[in-house]
Amino acid sequence: MAVAEALPPAGSRSNALKLAALGAVSGAVSWLLITYADPLNIHFDIEEGVLVLLPVGVFPGLVFGILFAAGLVLARRANGLRGLGYTISSAVGYLAAFHVAFYILGNLSHGSDTSFIVYVGAGIAAGLVGSAVLGLATKILFSHRGYRLFTRSVIVGSLAGALLVLGMFDDHNGLGFLAFFILWQAAYGACLAPLLGRPAQR
Repeated sequence: MAVAEALPPAGSRSNALKLAALGAVSGAVSWLLITYADPLNIHFDIEEGVLVLLPVGVFPGLVFGILFAAGLVLARRANGLRGLGYTISSAVGYLAAFHVAFYILGNLSHGSDTSFIVYVGAGIAAGLVGSAVLGLATKILFSHRGYRLFTRSVIVGSLAGALLVLGMFDDHNGLGFLAFFILWQAAYGACLAPLLGRPAQR
């Protein structure tokens, strides 16, 4: 088989690059909102039982959902209602992922002595849960046949979650977390390229 035949179509690669760039923008915006939550007067800290609501646990999923839903709507691959459903699903999926990482690190971390393996494990577990939730919602919302997109998004989301380890090198939501949010959301965004190859939806 020729190399050209083994590669994905040029249109698919182009869509992947576009969505990766959108994911990187989403990651950067998320980091900015988290970092400057206090000056912007959008900080919150709510704890009810096992539910913990913080900017770092809400904004990334919400921003990703809004930007990608807007992109799909503008590309005529989703209507407004599906876009809203995707935004909500993204926020819920990320919130679930955040809680997985939050409780794993809360129970296994030991401050500055925390092993990178703990961060990697927490990131992978969180990525698995979050991408599974959003992947299932995506399949339902866009009636995507088969499970190839779902499987790909879960694998990419889980592996990209391992990048959470970057956060241990820079406390207080510094540049380590900026790199994490940009790389993780860019990787996950790129794997959604098949959504742009779908027929326009009303």
